[in-house]
Amino acid sequence: DDLVATGGTLSAGIECVEMGGGSVVECACIVELKFFIEQRQKFYEQLGIAQVPIWGLISEEILEQAAELRVDYVDDGEEH
Repeated sequence: DDLVATGGTLSAGIECVEMGGGSVVECACIVELKFFIEQRQKFYEQLGIAQVPIWGLISEEILEQAAELRVDYVDDGEEH
């Protein structure tokens, strides 16, 4: 998954793999919103998939940092 918040999409993916006879040993996402961990854990316990570890490549804290432009930066007006 790209971004995990409440875990609905990720849980559906886990259930699809298990329905096909597979086992999910862990899940990775680009960003995990930690604000929802407690809610998601309860949801996953209800679904019987709480044992699957989830980890994010990027901490959500990095998304809160403001970028600083160099003093000599000039916008060329083009989208990049």
